[in-house]
Amino acid sequence: MSSFGLCKKVELHIHLEGAASPEFVREICQSNSKPIPEVFDKSGNYNWQNFDQFLHTYEIVTNLFLEEKNFDALIRHVLDKQVRENVIYTEIFLGPHLWDDKPTERWEGFLNIAKKVADEYKKKYGIFAYFIIVCIRHLGPEKALEAAKFASNTKAKNVVGFGMAGDEKKFKVSDFSESFNYARKSGLGITVHAGEVCGAKSVDEAVKLGVTRIGHGVRSAESEETIVKILEKNILLEICPGSNIALGLYPSLEEHPINFLLSKNLPISISTDDPSFFFTTLSKEYEDLHNVFGWKEETFNKINRQSISFAFCEASLKEKLIQQLQREKWKI
Repeated sequence: MSSFGLCKKVELHIHLEGAASPEFVREICQSNSKPIPEVFDKSGNYNWQNFDQFLHTYEIVTNLFLEEKNFDALIRHVLDKQVRENVIYTEIFLGPHLWDDKPTERWEGFLNIAKKVADEYKKKYGIFAYFIIVCIRHLGPEKALEAAKFASNTKAKNVVGFGMAGDEKKFKVSDFSESFNYARKSGLGITVHAGEVCGAKSVDEAVKLGVTRIGHGVRSAESEETIVKILEKNILLEICPGSNIALGLYPSLEEHPINFLLSKNLPISISTDDPSFFFTTLSKEYEDLHNVFGWKEETFNKINRQSISFAFCEASLKEKLIQQLQREKWKI
């Protein structure tokens, strides 16, 4: 294993179903005697060409995990991969409206499974896994409020945050103010996907929701005014370079703004988003950033400590994890 594989890592932006590998999906289909969906190319990888096709494929994959035994297997599959990647703290996005159209016992049942497995992996491997409930933007504000209420009522089940994912082009951010206010008042951390498909203005809109983190946010690089605003508000950008390149936001890592944003002293984290769809791992992200921008262990360690300081978990755990990272010694 390379130095990048061995170093301790923090991941704040990963979607559960997006981390289901194609091999695992095929195994689940075979073990359930279900036909394998036509979502793979000739090489056996997920087949999609644009963001809309990606969302469609994602929903097909999600539908394979709507039985409790399969959902349990999925959580284990994802955490197994994170343990192998030496992730010590992770916040995983869960979208309950992908599980069922409205709040039901299934929502509660799946979250019970997620917490049970997270507790087991903490005891066995020392990884801390927490959850962010996301509303799906293109389903609209009413569904978002359902998700916010569900998240607020389930904090005892490792739920530490509320966010929004989905199609950035649908609805205005302000349409979701009620949901975010509800979640914030209940004590949840707040993040929202913005500045990915849409430009810097979508980041400006997200800031108005009172977020402390923005999912992606890379298009803020296009506006000095937006950068100043993020610095003033002390908002962290959850940056997923491999995802941005796979979705065609930038033609290559060389042209990705992550190094520019870091040079502006913006707080950032490094994550994989939907790693199985974007042919990436956290170790690969680190290695690529080292190869292209020359980042060394000091930079990665600083980013990981910063990520913990912006995590949505309790202060005592943050302190413990930061101490763990400060003891980290590795060489590229």
